[in-house]
Amino acid sequence: MSDAGEDIATVFEELGDLEKEFADTELDALRRKEFALKPLYAKRQALLERVPGFWPTVFGNAPEEVQQFFSPEDLSLLSSLISFSVDRYQIQTESKGEPRSLRFTFEFGANDIIEDAKLVKDFEYRAGVPGGSGNFVSKPVAIKFKNKKKDVTHGLLDAAVELYSAEEALKLKNGDGEIDIVDREALWQHEKLRQKMIKLDEEPEQEPSFFNWFGFRGAVNSHAEREPKVSTTNGTSSPDEEEEGDDDDEDQMLELEIFPAGDDVAITLAEELWTDAMDFFMSAQDEGAFDIDEDDEVSDDDDEAPELVPVEDDRPRKKQRKA
Repeated sequence: MSDAGEDIATVFEELGDLEKEFADTELDALRRKEFALKPLYAKRQALLERVPGFWPTVFGNAPEEVQQFFSPEDLSLLSSLISFSVDRYQIQTESKGEPRSLRFTFEFGANDIIEDAKLVKDFEYRAGVPGGSGNFVSKPVAIKFKNKKKDVTHGLLDAAVELYSAEEALKLKNGDGEIDIVDREALWQHEKLRQKMIKLDEEPEQEPSFFNWFGFRGAVNSHAEREPKVSTTNGTSSPDEEEEGDDDDEDQMLELEIFPAGDDVAITLAEELWTDAMDFFMSAQDEGAFDIDEDDEVSDDDDEAPELVPVEDDRPRKKQRKA
């Protein structure tokens, strides 16, 4: 290698080290910031819970990245939401703990849809986790619907939870904490979920639900035992062929992800809806979330609170991944 080539290689090596320093500094800054904000968020939460209909109004006017997944039935359930919070739960001190891991807590008042008073969903951040979506690992969370007709997920969430439980049992049996794709596909719970996803995809009148988000798994801890790819030219696999094989493994593990955009929605909830909750609430008032026609008469003695969750049936919706 020429002196110029060696110099360029050295420069790029130093740039790589510098990029890592940038990333570490940003991570430290995020940890310190979120640690300092924790008591302030707790104080704010206590005040917000005294505002009638605060969180239903915020969710009813959420960012489009979240709002596009709401069905009318979802909005009906969200109208009973009395508390919502996001916690960077792995932060231990201002200098210790992963600040990108997220815990979402939903608390509901009386409603005729679910029995749960509280739902908690964790998104654990793991750098460089293969075989999944992004860097989050999340356990499916079951929701107790009062009956099957009330299940806004049309049984999809229950099936995802069942598959997760079956996989965990298989991992314990194997003793290595991993599961082969072949073994996963052999589970009857896998086929049940796959068939349910196909059926729902063929019934366009049944809209995907935001509450499928509670079944998001993200990075799946698994591996596939496969024969090495053999090139037709020289008998060995090329880097491109190996990368293609890894992509195939990932696609197979993600094909039964019931909410593919789960990590994106989690980030939006944490970094926009939660942090800027007051802005979304006030924006709803400014935009006339409960406008009254000019021809309508308003009674001066009408003390009832207006409906704070606008129901819109014409929002664009992302299609769930086909099985």
